[in-house]
Amino acid sequence: MFTLINQLLNMKFLIALMCGLVCIVSADYPIEDYKAVAKSRDFTGKVVLVTGSSSGIGEGIVKLFSILGANVVVTGRKAQDVQRVAKEVQVLSPLKLKPLEVVGDLTKTSDLNNLVDSTVKTFGKIDVLVNNAGILIDTNITQPDLLSVWDQLFAIDLRSIVEITHRSVPHLEKTNGTIIDISSILAMAPTKNNLAFSSAKAGLDMLTKILALELGPKGIRVNTITPGVIQNRDTLTPLEKLAIKYIPLGRVGQPLDIARAVAFLASTDAHFITGANVVVDGGVVYNLGVVNTM
Repeated sequence: MFTLINQLLNMKFLIALMCGLVCIVSADYPIEDYKAVAKSRDFTGKVVLVTGSSSGIGEGIVKLFSILGANVVVTGRKAQDVQRVAKEVQVLSPLKLKPLEVVGDLTKTSDLNNLVDSTVKTFGKIDVLVNNAGILIDTNITQPDLLSVWDQLFAIDLRSIVEITHRSVPHLEKTNGTIIDISSILAMAPTKNNLAFSSAKAGLDMLTKILALELGPKGIRVNTITPGVIQNRDTLTPLEKLAIKYIPLGRVGQPLDIARAVAFLASTDAHFITGANVVVDGGVVYNLGVVNTM
């Protein structure tokens, strides 16, 4: 009797399991959505605001998005750098779209408000906000001017991100937009002489996770990209040359490496990704303990 009951229960389990498998298959996306992956990097009609986009990583990001068809905002503190990048960006655009140029200091509320307001006034919306602007200043606990440098660094590397995100959320909610924060591997492991920078970036990593929870129900995705050693000049610095032997992939990163990751997180391919930290460092994070002894 008990054997018969067990057999019946096992049959019910198998039927339920099979039903579950069928349900999983039947809940899959239509084949048209699979085909859409081929066009997932087409950002035509999208508006991308990248802070600190007049040089370095930010410059690489706006260049790539312009090539991918987006309307972009080029912003920074030096007018000549903003103008230079804007000209290059327009040439790269398939439709020769003119980028919005905004010169300003993100630590000033008036400049920050102008950046967001000008973007919406010019393009009508914001689809992607990339919080890239930041500064790196060596700090340690014993230096006499620690607190003034600490405040300066936190103002741009963390506070300005909170403020521009606060101002942009109503616009991003309308577009089911996405926020991508640019962090650093120095937030993942302690290194000497980076007291303020590492602390600010670690705070940014946590900010990203909390905002992913808070803004997910509003249809806004929030993720972090963590770069390693990125070359921002024509020639490698002595430190970058030294770092190469600690990078498993054998080279320093380029702005395009980060831009590709940003484009992925902003694309339809990443529609089910939020609160994530994508590390783009060639594997050097696993050797930071060695670097710390340098």
